[in-house]
Amino acid sequence: MSTHCEQFGLKTVRWIFMVIAMMLATPSVDAEAKTFFFKEIKKIVVLDPGHGGHDTGAEGPDKSQEKNVTLKMAAALATELKNVHQVELTRTGDYGLDIPGRTNMANHLEADLFISIHTGGSFLHNAGGIIIFYFKEFPGQSPASDSKAPESFEDGDVKIPWDKIQSKHVGSSNILAKSIQTRINEAMKFSKCKVQSAPLLVLRGADMPAVLIEIGYLTNPAEERALNDPGEIVQLAAAISTGIEDFFSKFE
Repeated sequence: MSTHCEQFGLKTVRWIFMVIAMMLATPSVDAEAKTFFFKEIKKIVVLDPGHGGHDTGAEGPDKSQEKNVTLKMAAALATELKNVHQVELTRTGDYGLDIPGRTNMANHLEADLFISIHTGGSFLHNAGGIIIFYFKEFPGQSPASDSKAPESFEDGDVKIPWDKIQSKHVGSSNILAKSIQTRINEAMKFSKCKVQSAPLLVLRGADMPAVLIEIGYLTNPAEERALNDPGEIVQLAAAISTGIEDFFSKFE
């Protein structure tokens, strides 16, 4: 991963210097061309608001639905990120998506990051906390499959089995999770954040660093109130955004 990032960084730096030199040598280059150039070097971040449509996800004591909370969180996070990065959402309204479709979108865009957003849910109303998951198989476990997932993914001339795609990004996904965790724990008061690994299907097929963030337990009355507070959502989005910037700075 680090070798690939270093190679990408060197290529990008050489390209930047070449284009800047051309701009300086050619006064007639207009503002539109310059805007296009800087847009091209933006990082691509795909945000995945969990659930949608008939799949409502967890429900809180006051009837808040996970599908709506995750969409609001994704919109707030997109606002934090969009001035610096190219941000795409897997869904922008109340409709459903299958799991492979979510990661396929990130792969098609050749995204730099994939972040799936969910809430926790439990029969125990005192269960709570923010959890960031990165992908990792349990020891001795046979990979779970999705009937709609492709059998393989083409990486250049090499075909990689769908259930192995995220494996090469496990280390960087872990670093991303911990970068975001640090910033959330600095900023948020309503709940503390921890990092866990799990073989989550929505992360399995992502060909880039990827995490799933449970932004709080919707079934916990206090956390449900926090997740419906616009101020708390904006503060959490800012913390996640700063964690993402910390991650990118480690790989430049």
